Order: sequence, then structure tokens, then C-alpha cells
Amino acid sequence: MTEVDDILTPMSVWLKEKRKVALATVISTWGSAPRPIGGQMAIDSNGEIIGSVSGGCIEGAVINEGINSINDGKLRIKDYGISNDMAWEVGLACGGELKILIQPLNLEDEIVYSIVENIKNREPTKLIINCLTGSRHIDNSIINQISSYDKIKEEFIHVIDPKPRLFIVGAVHIAQALISLAKTADFEIILIDPRDHFATKDRFPNCKIINEWPDTALSNFILDKATHLVTLTHDPKIDDPALIYTLKKDIGYIGSLGSKKTHNKRCERLIDIGFCQSDLSKIHGPIGLNIKAQTPAEIAISIMAQIINFRRSKNEKNQ
Repeated sequence: MTEVDDILTPMSVWLKEKRKVALATVISTWGSAPRPIGGQMAIDSNGEIIGSVSGGCIEGAVINEGINSINDGKLRIKDYGISNDMAWEVGLACGGELKILIQPLNLEDEIVYSIVENIKNREPTKLIINCLTGSRHIDNSIINQISSYDKIKEEFIHVIDPKPRLFIVGAVHIAQALISLAKTADFEIILIDPRDHFATKDRFPNCKIINEWPDTALSNFILDKATHLVTLTHDPKIDDPALIYTLKKDIGYIGSLGSKKTHNKRCERLIDIGFCQSDLSKIHGPIGLNIKAQTPAEIAISIMAQIINFRRSKNEKNQ
């Protein structure tokens, strides 16, 4: 489910309500598929749904198959072609193909509840599904880093990563634009600034705000590969504690606002307290892709573009 919506958490509520459910999962794609591998849709016996497997163009057919699966208790694998006309309707340049696994679930589905608990705790999950029998088991020892379908084994490995999280240190103008962009990209956003007169709900209504020193605030969270940090204040008293804390953790992207001169001084301070050059190489500074950005909005775009590039590049290395 790498970087797709969490369908399992709300679906688990349906199961607790004793609603019969089928789960549709995209296990293979070709061409301009509307949804990525791992995209999911939950379907109940009345045809209500959570999520999407096609952006709308074949949803009706999948819902019908889901209801049939609930009624006969059998899984099915369906191949769907997306015509150019259908692709145009959902915003794609051209058509493609989807292979979708549709499974009926038990009301007491321990696999689902285990994954939901992992999602809550920001723990990655690697689920192996036998597409012939429907048997499933969690095996986090496997090396796969992305979801994939093995045609020979008729086996789907579903890699479910924590939702990407962005910590923004500094309630400045750039942060306002960056929060808007990160929200659009479906990041969980947490703004940290001890200056409570800057970091207010009036200025930042669309994110969680923590009015504490960054190292104190960060110590209350699980920091993982899906965690990213941006420091924006230019003030060493605020930015440096965040960098010192996160450089000691195995997290994702770290970026700091400032000119080359500012960044060099930052690195000197960190070296003076014991960090080495390999540590400092983790910091993207000056922050953002070089798109000649000038306004706060343009700088936010460059930062968000760099974070996305960082994440996608990591995924490509794991393929």
C-alpha cells in the first residue's frame, strides 16, 4: 500500500459492526492505470464502498464482483482494460490495464486487525497473499520494499508503509504555503515552534501545532523512514535542536532553509559538537530544488518538489 490511502482502518470499523465486507486490491497494472499497485477499495453487502481502485471508471463492475464475492465466499481475480475514453474521464492521457484481487473477509479478520494496529503504531507491514487460495500471512522478514505481483507463484506481496509525515520547524510565511502543498500531497503535517504568538491556529488552521522546543516535541514521536523534517526559522536556537535530534535517527528527508553561507555556518556548529561530514550530508541545504524560487510560495514548491523527488528516488532504488 505504499503511499496510497489507508482503507483498512475504516474498513475494520465495518467488521466490528458485523458488516460483511469484500476487499478489492490492485495487484498489477499496465499503462496509465488510474490507481497504483496496492490501491484498495472495501465493499459491503449493500454496495457501500471505502476507497477506490480505478478512479471511478470501472468501480461499478468491481462493486458487483465484491458483492458476489461476499455472497459465494470465493475470491476472484479480474482483469480490466481502461479505454482511452475512460482514461480521459479520470484525467489520464491514455488507457491501461488493471488486475484486481477481490477477497471476502471474515468478521473476525485477525490479519486486518494486526495491520491496522501496525498502521496506528507507524510500523511497516509486509503481507503475502496466495492469489489461488486466498491465504494470507504477515512476513516482515522478506526483502521486498514495494508491493508486487509474482505471476509464476500467483502471489501478491503487499508492502504497507506508514503514511508520510512532515515536521515543519518554524511558523514563518513559507510554512503556510508548504503546509498547503503537503496537505494536497497527503502528508501528515506537524508544525513545531516554541513561539506561540507565531504558531497559532488562526495562522495555521490545517495542521497540528506544537508550541515546544523542537527536540522536546520530536522526542514524543516515532521517527521512521517515512518521517521528514524541514527547518525554516534561520534561528540556530530553534533549528539546531531539531537537526541535532533527527540526525541521530534513521529518518527520511532533512532540509534546512538558508543561503550557502548560512548553511556553512550551520554545518560548522554541528561539527563543533561532534557530527561528521557523513551526518551533514543528510541535510539538504540550501533547501529545495533549484527552480530560481523567490516568493514564499515558490520556495515552498521547490521544497515540496525536493521531498517528493527524494522519496521517489528511494523507491526506485528498491525496485
